[in-house]
Amino acid sequence: MTASQPGNAASVALSTASNSLSQLVTRILEQLALSAWLPAAALTLLVTFIMRVGDVLGGRDTLASEGEPVRLDPGAVISSALEQMANISIGGAVLLVMTVVVVTMVTQAFTFESIRLLEGYWGVWRPVERVAQARAKHWRNVRKRLVKRQRRLTKRAWKRAKFRIAAEDDYTNAMVQALGAQVLGGEAPSTLNDAQVALVDSTDWWRYAPSDLRRRHVNVEKALDDFPHSKHIMPTRLGNVLRRFENDTGYETVQDLVDRSFHLLPPSLQSSHDEQRGRLDLYCSMFLVAVSSGLIAAIRFNSTHAIYTVVSVIVASVAALSLYRAAVASARYYGSLLVAIAEFVREAESQSFGHEAPAQVGRSWLAKLRRKTPNGQSP
Repeated sequence: MTASQPGNAASVALSTASNSLSQLVTRILEQLALSAWLPAAALTLLVTFIMRVGDVLGGRDTLASEGEPVRLDPGAVISSALEQMANISIGGAVLLVMTVVVVTMVTQAFTFESIRLLEGYWGVWRPVERVAQARAKHWRNVRKRLVKRQRRLTKRAWKRAKFRIAAEDDYTNAMVQALGAQVLGGEAPSTLNDAQVALVDSTDWWRYAPSDLRRRHVNVEKALDDFPHSKHIMPTRLGNVLRRFENDTGYETVQDLVDRSFHLLPPSLQSSHDEQRGRLDLYCSMFLVAVSSGLIAAIRFNSTHAIYTVVSVIVASVAALSLYRAAVASARYYGSLLVAIAEFVREAESQSFGHEAPAQVGRSWLAKLRRKTPNGQSP
């Protein structure tokens, strides 16, 4: 019994140390956001995989130089690299975990900066400012073309709709002209009585337009919704989407608005904000991970294995484009939540929480938001 005591004590100490390490890692990961450690883990695994593939190719190049027949089958190379990663030792696994934790702690500090970078805030260096100015001019021209297309579609739809409206029994030529003045702009006839003016104002002329033109007009409107005023155009698509919603809030700095009023928001809006902001952070960070992985692969494989370099760049480009589009889609939802938060804060400030409790303001505001949201779903 006495001889076995040192062995038992050593095993207990080893188990305690292992549990302490796992608890430490768990506590660190709990304090770090998903949008921070998931990109860090993806970057670590991708870099490890790229290096393993490079090692496999380097080993086969060595065998080929020694005169041994070697097949450079891409499937076999990838399988060998994945097999080496799967057969990693315990020490290597611990090292990878610690690498992920360290990279996460570093990248979490730059999560907000990744969004700012993709928005188009690229610094004050003159060459970069020229590029940003050129990109903003491009998007400004895109917006102008969309506005012109919207006007053309409106005119075409009105030309088709006015004949159907004129066929209505309650409509006169003067009323059709008045409605056309509202649609296209211009002066309306002053010969209408109050009842006719009310009928013209309540008429939804789009119901009389052809469905194809209505569909095309809606598509142009959706595209224009991604742009702020022409004076506030940003160099990137993501920047334009977020800037448009920031302008709609009516506040100068949206970040201060959320920080200042977050504790006043209803719990459902708080969770929606955290969820959508987390997704936006995640997609922006993963975009940078995809770009970084493509650059690392291009440097690792270089011209010696050109096919692997080309394939890596293509895969990284497709992944980066997909992640960027996902970030833009998340920015639309996140931006709408910012506008909703601004409306809630204004309503709360106007009532000053003096005559109505914050919970009651939150319930009445959420009821309004559900009426504005498609299918009556809360955000």
